[in-house]
Amino acid sequence: MRPKATDPFNNRPEDVLNKAIRAGVGALPVVGSPLLEFLAFVIGDPAQERRDDFMKETVDRVMSLESKFKALRPDALRENEQFQATFIQSARIATTTASAAKKKLLQNAILNSAIISVSETIRQIFMQNLDRITPQHAVRLNFVDKPAGNPAAAASAKGMMMGSLTSIIEKALPEMYSNKEIFDRICVDLYSMGLTTNESFGGMQSGSGLLDRRTTNLGQSFLAFISDPETSQIPPDDHS
Repeated sequence: MRPKATDPFNNRPEDVLNKAIRAGVGALPVVGSPLLEFLAFVIGDPAQERRDDFMKETVDRVMSLESKFKALRPDALRENEQFQATFIQSARIATTTASAAKKKLLQNAILNSAIISVSETIRQIFMQNLDRITPQHAVRLNFVDKPAGNPAAAASAKGMMMGSLTSIIEKALPEMYSNKEIFDRICVDLYSMGLTTNESFGGMQSGSGLLDRRTTNLGQSFLAFISDPETSQIPPDDHS
């Protein structure tokens, strides 16, 4: 084990998040040190630990893949500002989520920021999307990108003369339809971000048309950005 003095992930009293919490609480009138210490302990330290764990796990993934992707070798990453920016942004977002699947999406984005060629404007849009979405958004987007790739969806559509994609999703991904309000909200979110061609998937179509792709070009690029570079798959939703 490395000495603490050389460990970049040691707990640091001057951690930015802790400083922000202390400064904010300390500025309030009649707020004493017990509350300040409580907030720093309950929120500040765990947030730092989540960030540090995320960074460690990400570095482990980078090192495990550097022999497969030249773009992930240290000398290449040192010159890659997009990778560095994505790493910093993702580490920040990771402190605000308890979802393992969301963290995996963020790690995928870090890896792909080095592997995939993407303009800085698009990368920034993708990072904004990542900050906003849940794992359920990613799973739904992946599904509507290739409905025919889901065996249950393909079988369901084959037996229909007419139907809606919503009914197909309900059968192929029943957990996605357990809360209709959330289901509808995710549809609207994906459309508002320019990732899908439909705001709602309830329209009636022929059976074969139900398996058509419903992602935009931007949506397909976003999926590539957040997919595991080893498997090109979206991590399963952990319902967090």
